[in-house]
Amino acid sequence: MTAQELAATAWVIPAEGRTTDPVRLNSTLGNDYNTFDPIRTLSTNGARPGDQTGLLFTPNLPPGDACIDESSPYVPENVTRVDDLPPNLRVLGLAPWTSSDCALKYMEAARTGATHALLFFIPGIVGPPPEANDPRWTISSSRSWKGDNGFPTYALSSADGARLMEQSADYSGNLTSAPNGNVLADMYPTDDYVRLYASVNTGSGNTLPSLWVFLLVVLGILLVIIGLTSLSMHLIQRRRRNSLRRRVANGEVDLEALGIKRLTVPQEVLEKMPLYVYGTMGRTAGSDADSLAKEEPVVVENTSRKSRKSRSPPKAVETTGYHPTALSQPTCPICLEDFEVASAESEGTTVRELPCHHIFHPECVDVFLRDNSSLCPMCKETALPKGYCPSLITNAMVRRERMVRTMQRRAAQDPESMEMPNLDGHTSAPSALARVRMRTRGIMRGVNRDSAAVPATSSPQTNAAAPVIPTSQTTPVASAPASTPSGIPPAAARSTTSRQEWARQRALSMVGRDQAPIDPDAEEAQRTPGWKRAFRTVFGGR
Repeated sequence: MTAQELAATAWVIPAEGRTTDPVRLNSTLGNDYNTFDPIRTLSTNGARPGDQTGLLFTPNLPPGDACIDESSPYVPENVTRVDDLPPNLRVLGLAPWTSSDCALKYMEAARTGATHALLFFIPGIVGPPPEANDPRWTISSSRSWKGDNGFPTYALSSADGARLMEQSADYSGNLTSAPNGNVLADMYPTDDYVRLYASVNTGSGNTLPSLWVFLLVVLGILLVIIGLTSLSMHLIQRRRRNSLRRRVANGEVDLEALGIKRLTVPQEVLEKMPLYVYGTMGRTAGSDADSLAKEEPVVVENTSRKSRKSRSPPKAVETTGYHPTALSQPTCPICLEDFEVASAESEGTTVRELPCHHIFHPECVDVFLRDNSSLCPMCKETALPKGYCPSLITNAMVRRERMVRTMQRRAAQDPESMEMPNLDGHTSAPSALARVRMRTRGIMRGVNRDSAAVPATSSPQTNAAAPVIPTSQTTPVASAPASTPSGIPPAAARSTTSRQEWARQRALSMVGRDQAPIDPDAEEAQRTPGWKRAFRTVFGGR
């Protein structure tokens, strides 16, 4: 701790046995002294935190020591000694540095008492004291004197040291012998005494610790506020996630249809969807017609087969004509191949019926539902059962759902405000927010882009009771072209794997580019700045 300045003031010390506290004399009754020249720090060994303070005294040398005579010109006879001070108080030593040997003896004498610091001055030097690394501070007989001392050592200028010696001598006797003693005797008991109290300012006084305490308190309060805010935001987000999970389970929110998160149909759910042969035999003309009319469609339990025609050929019977209904769907919308109705000449086509009553070839729709999307390629309704909810609901999904609800409210109030044309009148590539807006417009207006021209099919039970066959009276979903848009004929011979991949890509193109993200968190992280991601990590985000 480097010393900066020294201040000495006079204090009235109560006599032994009295419990009153020491009293500092003001500048009119006592001598206040501040050093003018800088102070050198010779050693900081044993320095205590803060300023070094104590009553000023001069250590006693052994009787008959030669250093007594050597120091006598600079040490008054009545200078304050340790015996002149009350016990159990901090003290600071003051001594002249006449020679290295005498300085060492003063240090040894100061070690015997409770000295907190030792002050030296070299007599006869004008101006500031020498630097700490000056050879004049070297003690050749003891190179470890700094480590041997249990207190710090400082150096004063010659003028400051001599002045402090004089004041120490003035305040070494009883109360009446001190400067202004007659006045002091009227104010304090005569058995009290006045001593010089010195303070070495090391630049680490009470101001800096109090500032650090204040800063730590403020920092602690800020951390508590941040912690409580973060906890509150995380609890709010947790409640919102639970609310979204509950609404999804109740069927109030369709995550994929709203563009929040792309879902897939688990295999166990896919296997529970109806799988039957397209069409059934009508009423026969013979005696067993009633039994044939009551025949149930065959439900295929195992969906992993190599052929769509998995039922054994029915009995050859004479039948009446079929009567098509308005719920007919004669073509698979994915591969655009016509379904074959079970008859005496044909086994019929095995089809998969989704909850929206659209039917497809299993090999066309199963892979798409299991790996890509849970939406029907025709009407974009979910194929998942009501109450199905993904195991993980994230904050990004909550934010997207809240954005959709906000867009729905705005669209309900002013549908035209949702339009976003460019300045040149053309439509720009939709952003994430624009995609949500487009989905919301479709939801609020009740528009179904793809199912408007496609009537829903009946359930397997309906098909069994009212067999249908494609005729000229039936309006098909789409005519089966000779080839697909990619130029590959659907009926061309190809492996099962390549056909399934082609059907999957075809179903994806039917769903369109406006699909929900597979991972909303990853998509959101790509377009969110790093500082905002960190903020959302701490506070949960909005």
